[in-house]
Amino acid sequence: MAITARVNTTGTIGRATIKSSPKTAIAADTFAPKPNISLAEISDVSTTGVEDGDALVFNSATNKYEAKTVTATVTEVIGGTF
Repeated sequence: MAITARVNTTGTIGRATIKSSPKTAIAADTFAPKPNISLAEISDVSTTGVEDGDALVFNSATNKYEAKTVTATVTEVIGGTF
């Protein structure tokens, strides 16, 4: 199924139209684009405990993206001269 989305922002209020072929159309006349938002303003993102270098990781228990420290251990490097 193909979905086509178009956002018109010619005024202070935009119009979002989503069409799914062949017969379904969903339109929201009150869509107001906001180009500069913080992560804290997005409903499925938790910014609690954010630190430099954190990554957004999805937590299926809370259904939110959360800031987490991601670590990895390199156990072997194959190739090259070091």
